[in-house]
Amino acid sequence: MDITLDLNRWIHIVFGFVGLAAFWVPVFARKGGPLHRSAGKVFRWSAFVVLAAAGFAVIGNGADALARGITPADNPESWGFLLFLGYLALVTGVILSHGFGVLKHKRDPTAMDSPYRRVSAWAAITASVVLIAYALYFRPDNMIILLALSPLGIGNGRQILQVVSGKRNEPGLWKLEHLNAMLGCGIAFHTAFAVFGINRLTDYSLPGMWQVVPWILPAAIGIPAISIWMRRERARFARANTQPA
Repeated sequence: MDITLDLNRWIHIVFGFVGLAAFWVPVFARKGGPLHRSAGKVFRWSAFVVLAAAGFAVIGNGADALARGITPADNPESWGFLLFLGYLALVTGVILSHGFGVLKHKRDPTAMDSPYRRVSAWAAITASVVLIAYALYFRPDNMIILLALSPLGIGNGRQILQVVSGKRNEPGLWKLEHLNAMLGCGIAFHTAFAVFGINRLTDYSLPGMWQVVPWILPAAIGIPAISIWMRRERARFARANTQPA
C-alpha cells in the first residue's frame, strides 16, 4: 500500500506542475484562440488526474489510519487535514466540471440542468457543512485553515444551482461562469503548490502559526482579484449589451 501511495503522490505532483504551468497560458493568450484552447485542454485533463490522485490519497490514508486504530478523536488534526484535502478535491472537481460545462452550453446554460449537476452542487455545499462541523466539534490545531476555506463549497454550489435553474440571466453569463470557475481552480492549484510544492523544492517550512499562510494566501489574493475582474467583465458585457446595433 505504501508503494501505491508513493506512486500516486508522484503522479499528483507531476501533473500538478503541468496543470500549474498550463493554467497561466490561457490567462495571457488570445481568448478563444488555438493556444488558449490547447492549453485549456492540458489544464483540464491535468486537473482531473490531480483530483483523482488526491481522492485516492485521502481514501488510502484514511483506510490506513483506521486499520491502525487511529480515529478522528485520537488525532483530530491529521484527520482534519485529510478531510480538508478531500473537500478541496471535491469542490475543485465540481467547479472544473461546471467551468467546462458552460462552454458546451453557451447559448442556454439551463441546458446543463441534470441530476449530475444538481447532485454535484449539493455535494460541494454538503462538504462545506461537514468541514465546518468537524472543525467546530473537534477543534483541531489546523481549525483556522478548515474554517477559512470552508465557504468556497457553499458559495460555488449555490451559484451553480442558480445558473442551471435559470435564476441568473445576465449578459455574457457563460463567459463569466467559465472565467470564475477556471480562476477558482487556479486558486486550488496554487494553494497545493504553496503548501506542498515549495516545501519539496526547497525543503523549507514556515515555523509555528506561520504554516497557515501558504494555505490561505492564494485565496486571500485570488478571491478579491476574481471579484474585481468579474465586476469589470460584468460592466463590459452590460455596456456591449446596451449599445445599438
